[in-house]
Amino acid sequence: MKHILIKLMLVGLLFPYFSVGFAQSNLKVNGKIVDNEGNTLPGATIDLVHEKSSKKLHFVADNNGLFVLTPLVAGENYMIYAHHLGYDTDSVKHFVATATSKNTVLIRLKPNAGMIEEVVVVGYGVQKKVNLTGAVSAVSGEDLNNRPAGQTSSALQGMASGVTVTQRSGKPGADGADIRIRGIGTLGNAAPLVLIDGIEGSINNIDPNLIENISILKDAASASIYGSRAANGVILVTTKRGSSDKVAIAYNNYFGWQSATNMPKIVNALDHMLLTNEAYTNVGASPLYPEDIIAAYRNQGNGSSDEYPNTNWQKESLQGNGFQQSHFLTVNAGTNKVKMLTSVGYFDQKGLTLNSSFKRYTIRNNVDVKFSDKLAVKFDFQYVNPIVTSPAASIEELFQWMSSIPANQSFRNSNGTWGLGWNGNNPVSAAADGGVATNKSPFGSINASVIYRPKEWLTAEVNYAPKYATQVNKNFRKAVQSYFPDGTPSFSVPMRTALTQYNSQELFNNMRATLTLNRDFGPHQFKALIGGSREDYKIDYAQGFRDTYVLPDYEVLNAGSALNQSATGSASEWALQSLFSRINYVFKDRYLLELNARYDGSSRFAKGNRYGFFPSASAGWRFSEEQFLTASKGWLTEGKIRASWGKLGNQNIGTYPAVASLNLGSYTLGNGIVNTAALNDMSNPDITWESTEEKNIGIDLTLFKRWTITADLYNRKTSDILLQLDIPLIIGLNKPYQNAGVVENKGWELSMGYRSDPGKAFKYNFTFNLSDVRNKVLDMRGINQTGLTVNREGYPINSIFGYVSEGFFQTTDEVKAHATQFGTLAPGDLKYRDQNGDGVVNESDKVIIGSTIPRYTYSLNSNFSFKGFDLSFLLQGVGKADGYLYGAGIQPFTTTGAIGGTIREDNKDRWTPDHTAAKYPRLAFGQNNNQQSSQFWMKNAAYLRLKNLQLGYSFQADLLKSIGLNRFRVFVNGSNLFSVDKFWDGYDVEAPVGYGNFYPQVKVYSFGLDITL
Repeated sequence: MKHILIKLMLVGLLFPYFSVGFAQSNLKVNGKIVDNEGNTLPGATIDLVHEKSSKKLHFVADNNGLFVLTPLVAGENYMIYAHHLGYDTDSVKHFVATATSKNTVLIRLKPNAGMIEEVVVVGYGVQKKVNLTGAVSAVSGEDLNNRPAGQTSSALQGMASGVTVTQRSGKPGADGADIRIRGIGTLGNAAPLVLIDGIEGSINNIDPNLIENISILKDAASASIYGSRAANGVILVTTKRGSSDKVAIAYNNYFGWQSATNMPKIVNALDHMLLTNEAYTNVGASPLYPEDIIAAYRNQGNGSSDEYPNTNWQKESLQGNGFQQSHFLTVNAGTNKVKMLTSVGYFDQKGLTLNSSFKRYTIRNNVDVKFSDKLAVKFDFQYVNPIVTSPAASIEELFQWMSSIPANQSFRNSNGTWGLGWNGNNPVSAAADGGVATNKSPFGSINASVIYRPKEWLTAEVNYAPKYATQVNKNFRKAVQSYFPDGTPSFSVPMRTALTQYNSQELFNNMRATLTLNRDFGPHQFKALIGGSREDYKIDYAQGFRDTYVLPDYEVLNAGSALNQSATGSASEWALQSLFSRINYVFKDRYLLELNARYDGSSRFAKGNRYGFFPSASAGWRFSEEQFLTASKGWLTEGKIRASWGKLGNQNIGTYPAVASLNLGSYTLGNGIVNTAALNDMSNPDITWESTEEKNIGIDLTLFKRWTITADLYNRKTSDILLQLDIPLIIGLNKPYQNAGVVENKGWELSMGYRSDPGKAFKYNFTFNLSDVRNKVLDMRGINQTGLTVNREGYPINSIFGYVSEGFFQTTDEVKAHATQFGTLAPGDLKYRDQNGDGVVNESDKVIIGSTIPRYTYSLNSNFSFKGFDLSFLLQGVGKADGYLYGAGIQPFTTTGAIGGTIREDNKDRWTPDHTAAKYPRLAFGQNNNQQSSQFWMKNAAYLRLKNLQLGYSFQADLLKSIGLNRFRVFVNGSNLFSVDKFWDGYDVEAPVGYGNFYPQVKVYSFGLDITL
């Protein structure tokens, strides 16, 4: 492979303090790693091999691609090998250092999509992938950018094994995903810790265009260095940095249109009335709608009029254009001393309803300054301003009304006035004229580091990273007047125009200092890290309310009436201080050991319980490097076995869980208002961390230089989970939280990849991920929860709790012979199992009937390229899960929230005396037997989804150079194109529990371009 070696000319004068004898035994080489275009490659790894003795030393290039090799002996021959993620290895052969030259090398690496990851970001540093002993998954920023997404969390779906990403909504600004790493290990907040360039933050606050790579620390050994915050896993986001010695400008965009992936089909006005009459007569009541009204609708056909409305509520309510666009501009510039990456982004997403949108403005500037070989500075600044707009009535209410208001209700009269809807509740008028809710939450952050290297093997770093955030949340709900067709006013919803405004400001401080030692002693490689950090957080907030706005155009509190005004406000704060350390040891490039420890102190707990110690240990054996396997190198490129153990903590259990707090308020007494203070909750000063212990064993294989296989088996047990245990009622206070619960997660993960020969014109690669987790609650101290989803011993968290259904009653005799159930029963009603045989079906007969925690999550991510064309797709799914929807839009004539009550098209397949093998029970208005929580309404929530499909074309370099461009690519993209599932028709399978009033997932068809100057 062709390489370039640049030797500088001999200098005329030697440095006076260099002696010839010293130079001959302790020389050093200064070098730089760049790509074909001269851009530096930070984090590249360099191996220095003495040709005669085969002694090998390892080095890592800094953020500017610079490295120093030492010690070298004058006149001796050396081989210098350079490696970097995504590039072919290159080497400098037979290098000879002398005492009379600068001993400088420049190595250029060629891109190679077939190379596996060389360096992986870990806690407070990087490691060569071959030396990793923990379970870590890496995701490149390029893979994320292949999927146009407003929220970065949703772009992670299907990208790593053992990571379950569930996107429950397509609502603008709220279409982020829930991320769970290796199951759920707590009854509280199970979200992982997210660190962006070492600073805690939300993954949705960073635009995917800014991300260089993401590392997911899945086991306790890799995450324990973050101690009390790492029990749910850790996600490390590394942003892009300046890497060019010249100015490079890149711009990318896309434009797209959204549409709902799935919406329930609701019956028209005529069918609604006919089925309503059937539901009435089935319970012995007279038909609600007379025959003349039904005849008039039949004569009208599919049309609609003031007198005989036939409203398609979904069509009339979903009037938003769903347009989506993204623009991102990056300037990459620098010299050998200063490098800068400045990015400006704009994202705009319109909703499916009127007055719904999400906008995000992003400015980020990452600067690296190298003052000398020993002193460097990093200074990053970021400003993000997300703005979410939605109808004041709330999106959830609108979607509930769409599925529950019957079609024979009017949304708009022929004279242009708003129709009655359902007692004035009208999703069309609420979206158009019912006011707007706006949430503005801008924040700015600084991440500054000073890096000092007194020796090549010793690095000290001090970091300070403050973040200031504000939030202004205004909900201005306007009263909308509805009218009868003759112009007579009817309902006003709400009765009065009202404004609720919430303001807050947050300050987050993060201070950190680390010292890293990295030395090799013959076959021994030793690396040690020690550090300390302090974090503190404070929030102040206030909320005000006023109504009766005479001038509704003035959306400020002072414009409302003071009669019903209210004001609340408070503040809270916490602090965390920590010491942490890590030791890495490698012997003969094949025996690996890592030890981690963290000592955390949290203000959330009382004195005596504030500090916790979180250790871990892991080891690995690169058996492929053993001499007895030398003959296997033709097919066994890399082989490693890993094992780890560690303890983690969870401090996200409230801000003041250990202290007795007073509830402050006011109360009307006599003719005045007096301030009050009440002690309502019993405190528990002995409360402490939730503690997680995890064991992991894994294997990493690279076969035939093309295939990669990673497999892991783990057991994670979380103890001291907070539970509210019973206390004597005589105490007169609410029961406190206590460390009592225990949850276990057992699982396995498999990731397989293949990359074709990069030298061929047709290139392709794929990655297949498959994982399973079995979640079980081991100890609830005898607590038996009730409700639709419960936590019970021996079953997964959030299990579905209900009756076992045994089909429909078919005869009156069958009804009489069965246990007593609910309401007046008749043939066609659901039959439930009497579990205890007492002759009565009640709460005592409910059992666990399903699990909401996904099992067998899988994905297939593939890429193909040929002569400028590229094609990629992502298939993603869940092999086993249960879902449960209920209420309006699912169960016939159910009036969820006392709004409406109609029926879906597929509910027509109901039990009748002539159709006993029906899909649904008989229609029975006002009866509640068939609406009970049971297996009947539970559905299979397993699915396969084509998450993303993209086709692109990159113009040839020769053509682009003539017009001054380095890169020009155009693409078309489709997201959420189709799903295969057995869930409820019209509802998204990723939102499997609830009323079904979710904003639906959206299909997005988009096109865009990437340009680099």
